[in-house]
Amino acid sequence: MIWSSDISQWLLVLLIVYLSLTVWVYYVMPFLLVGTKSIKKRIIIYVIGDIGHSPRMCNHAISFSENGWQVELCGYVNSNIPARIIDDSNITIHELPQLTNSSSGKILFMIKKVLFQIVSILRHLWELRGSDIILVQNPPTIPILPIVAFYRLTGCKLMVDWHNLGYSILQLKFNNNFYHPLVLISFVIEYIFSKSSDYNLTVTESMKDYLVNNFGLKKSRCYVLYDRPGLQFSPFQGSLVERNDKIQSEPYMKNLVPLDFDLTKGDKLIVTSTSFTPDEDIGILIGSLKIYESSYQKFDNNLPKILCVITGKGPMKEEIMKQVSDYKWNRCTIQFAWLSSEDYPKLLRLCDYGVSLHSSSSGLDLPMKILDMFGSGLPVLALNYPVLDELVTHKENGLKFADRRELHESLIFAMKDAELYEVLKENVLQESSKNWDSSWKPVMKKLNLIR
Repeated sequence: MIWSSDISQWLLVLLIVYLSLTVWVYYVMPFLLVGTKSIKKRIIIYVIGDIGHSPRMCNHAISFSENGWQVELCGYVNSNIPARIIDDSNITIHELPQLTNSSSGKILFMIKKVLFQIVSILRHLWELRGSDIILVQNPPTIPILPIVAFYRLTGCKLMVDWHNLGYSILQLKFNNNFYHPLVLISFVIEYIFSKSSDYNLTVTESMKDYLVNNFGLKKSRCYVLYDRPGLQFSPFQGSLVERNDKIQSEPYMKNLVPLDFDLTKGDKLIVTSTSFTPDEDIGILIGSLKIYESSYQKFDNNLPKILCVITGKGPMKEEIMKQVSDYKWNRCTIQFAWLSSEDYPKLLRLCDYGVSLHSSSSGLDLPMKILDMFGSGLPVLALNYPVLDELVTHKENGLKFADRRELHESLIFAMKDAELYEVLKENVLQESSKNWDSSWKPVMKKLNLIR
């Protein structure tokens, strides 16, 4: 009887284990790890920034969709999202809510913001559990990189698109002091959690080498994916007169163009986009235009008029606008604009030159704005730093400068030398033919993510 009782107990235990395993395998595991996954391959693309002004990540979304992936695009919605994304049935937008500052101090608000982001991101990721890949841009590093590193435990592979280094951008805010506690914490987090990545995409060869040699990432997991302009960026097709008419008639240009501005009389339209942060010293451009004004008054009254449009917004914008308004301009007009993702490409193709003041906090990334300018057929005047050689060749597709005086000299050449403009323009038009897919597809084939 005792022996029979023992058998009954063991059979009961085995039955409970069997039923538990059944419940775990068929109900608990799918609930935790599969969620709302469909039969399609699914990728989460996470942007801790404005989706409409994140062209590289939008390009990723469109390309994955075109190759049969279900795309979950997450981020802030502060501006118009490109129509190609809105109209794509394979792409779903998940808006990341934003916390507005009340009366909290700066540090307290930063802490609240990070905690709010963590909760919001976790909600999205819980809803999207069961995805095959999560693609995040870096920076920002905090809080997204540690979160997605642990999210890999759900079976989701992690792809990091390295636009720059998060700690190096933070370092700028503390007078380039690497040993500031917040910079050190940021570096340690970036260094440790980057090792969780399954795939790494970099915007330059130099950045790839840095990650391999300094972060210890495996070379076989790092791929250079050069930026290319989106399809919305294309050169203007038409004569100088037609371009001038377009400038005068476009609604978004209504309050930007002076009444006497006329391309057919030699006036020039230049453009720059900026985030008004320390790593883009817009003062270099303002200073060079002041020297241009002085050159016009003292040495050469044949210098063309310049209309300079500065697009973007950021923490230093009010300060820069005051500098401009406090100065008496005669030959130059400086206008500030915040354009939609649809209007910005329209503006670029109408300009004569683009200006890039991006200096790179890490020295390892390339300005996306230059790619957009090339795609629109614009030669560039670019602030020089070593890695820029991977994109801009002096006197071939642009002019490089080191400070405001060199930018002033470049402006003189650019405004007056028609032959130089034709050479630069011809080479840039060849650049504009290189599209995003020509860079993206070969890399994704190497990763076996598309055929």
